[in-house]
Amino acid sequence: MLTSRMVLGEEHQKKACEGELEKYMDHCPAWLQPRDDTTNNWMDLDCKMTETIALVRAIGAKYFLIPDDPAMVERSEQVEKVLFSIMNSMVYLINKICFAPNNPEKQFDPVYAKSRFSKKFVSFAKKLDPLLEGPFIMGDTLPIHADYLLYACLCDLKDFLPEPFEKNEYPKINNFIDKFYNYRSPIRRWFQSEESKKGEFIRPSKPHIMTLLPR
Repeated sequence: MLTSRMVLGEEHQKKACEGELEKYMDHCPAWLQPRDDTTNNWMDLDCKMTETIALVRAIGAKYFLIPDDPAMVERSEQVEKVLFSIMNSMVYLINKICFAPNNPEKQFDPVYAKSRFSKKFVSFAKKLDPLLEGPFIMGDTLPIHADYLLYACLCDLKDFLPEPFEKNEYPKINNFIDKFYNYRSPIRRWFQSEESKKGEFIRPSKPHIMTLLPR
């Protein structure tokens, strides 16, 4: 099941990437391709978003979720790019600025982290807003592959920085979340289950931000 908790462990990863999805990295878009076999995309600290986008595209191709219209293909790629940027900004902020795993004396400061990240989120929301035709990326139609990726990322962003969502500062984004959550498909039931609360988020990988934020 495609969610922000899509990586659950080695056993689940192996099962997810066997068979038809074995070569999911073949679906990695050109703008994320490494320069050669020895380098990764320098903007992706742990390659998790690169692999996520490639996997989403592979699943989309399998289940006919990739749009045919060139304009919609371009728009979905723009959504991928803004998500790639904001999610990597989150992991860089947490793991490199606000938390130092190799320095036990430096403790994570959630107030400082959220303050720094809120400025990034404003920029992200302004870029995302015009890409949402409403309620989904292609408009009032069936979700495409990028809608699933967007919802998964927004789940993590909302958990980390709930204030803009609670204040409805970006109505189109909140409307997208509501419509997708209530979209009549098996994924809706999964997101409403206890199982959806388990596992690992796309961002951040370490530490798990939900164990660090005050309740």
